Amino acid sequence: MRDTPFGTALAHIVRERMRALVRDAARALRRGRNDELHALRIDVKRLRYNLEFLVPLAREQTLAALDLLAVLQERLGALADADTFARTYDGMRADVPAGDPREPGLATLRANAERERERSLAAVRALWRGDNATYPERLAASISATLASVSAKAAPYAGRGTTSNETVVAKARSNRSDL
Repeated sequence: MRDTPFGTALAHIVRERMRALVRDAARALRRGRNDELHALRIDVKRLRYNLEFLVPLAREQTLAALDLLAVLQERLGALADADTFARTYDGMRADVPAGDPREPGLATLRANAERERERSLAAVRALWRGDNATYPERLAASISATLASVSAKAAPYAGRGTTSNETVVAKARSNRSDL
């Protein structure tokens, strides 16, 4: 079995994760459904985890991409928190009998959670649209710079049969002093 070069395999995985993120974001941000927004948050986490592996190989470029993903993940997290609070308050209200003095307070908390959800969704949508360049364009450029840097570091080993996963990982370990 032929060993796939590390850079090639990782670039493929990162590109697939980026495509999934962009695809899911378009649908989730348009419709605002909790399940789709949750799937988007998972896409962001998966892409972040894959990119974190590249920090030893392309620190500056990778950290720029990770910073962009962290902002999106934080905003999606605030949205998920608001959804969780709303569901929690709904459950608490269902357990409170009619006329209970706690019901108005729970109704207020539920309304606050819904306003926070709408504010958080608007913040994610605004981030995605961006001011000058859209978020997907900035993220794609940052990821492309990361992959180009990793490819450039692996290039001296090309053609010598040493671009396997083991070789590039060993090179990354030897460069840890750069961190």
